[in-house]
Amino acid sequence: MQSLGPAKGYAKGRGSQEALLSRGIAVPREPSRGLPVLTGTRNLLKRGPRSVRLGKAARDRVRGKWLLLSVLFLGTAVTYGAILGGQTGRVLDAATTGVQRLAVAAGFGVERITVEGQHHVTDAAITTALAAGPDTMMLAFDTDAAKARLEAVTWIRHAQVMRLLPATLHVAIEERSPYAVWQNKGKTYVVDDRGVMLAPALPQAYPNLPLVVGEGAGKHAAALYKALEPYGELKNKMLAALRVGDRRWTLKMRSGLEIMLPDDNIDVALRSLTKLEQERGVLDRDFAAIDFRLLDRVTLRKRKATAAAVDATAVPTDVPTASTGSTPPKGKT
Repeated sequence: MQSLGPAKGYAKGRGSQEALLSRGIAVPREPSRGLPVLTGTRNLLKRGPRSVRLGKAARDRVRGKWLLLSVLFLGTAVTYGAILGGQTGRVLDAATTGVQRLAVAAGFGVERITVEGQHHVTDAAITTALAAGPDTMMLAFDTDAAKARLEAVTWIRHAQVMRLLPATLHVAIEERSPYAVWQNKGKTYVVDDRGVMLAPALPQAYPNLPLVVGEGAGKHAAALYKALEPYGELKNKMLAALRVGDRRWTLKMRSGLEIMLPDDNIDVALRSLTKLEQERGVLDRDFAAIDFRLLDRVTLRKRKATAAAVDATAVPTDVPTASTGSTPPKGKT
């Protein structure tokens, strides 16, 4: 006996499903008889975290691009407006000031100044020339300009300015040395060996410095005293050196004697004076002046009533003259 009921029915049903699938018509599959069927699987599908993060990053990138474009547009508009309005310098100054303030706040402002080689120049003169303070940014400080300002101070011959990060300026200076006291037109100054006026001064304040008087005396003092170096005894008896017409010197001795030197050949005149002193002791005698200005003779003037007369016997014939360096012929004085 052949059974066709269920088997045949199942065969027909299976055949009909395959026929429908072959025609492109979707049909529900018959569930397996041995396995439980899960229902509502669509409700278990959720968007994963990866897709959420990617979607947010994409939105942030778009927002960042718009923000950057907005800033660029605003900056361009401000710059363009500044150019049209002639305010470019003001905008740049404002930006620079902002950067400097940030640097100072970060500890790069001038907090300390150290000075090396200071003897006469005042602290106030140095700080004024430096023009640096707590609001000055170290990295932007112009040391070359500060050096030039320091060397404009009369006492300072050379200067060097160094930045010692984060907040110290070191200043090394070479001062001018007082060389002489210069008196001219009722005013008195201390000057260096080049005649630079360092400061007003009284002669009593610098008792060891030579006193020079007259127009141009400060500038030419170093040359005179260099020529006087071999004549220590003469310098010890000097009271002052007088510059006459900014051409020549007259040495004023403590005894009141005046030694009139020529415009040139000072060394020859000093050698002649030395010989006269050795042979006649002229520096300690009663003479008002010894004149070396003439080319061919030395003239001595006495203090008394005959001071205007020439003492011809005071000058030997073998003393060389100041301007020629030669000995005048015998019989002439």
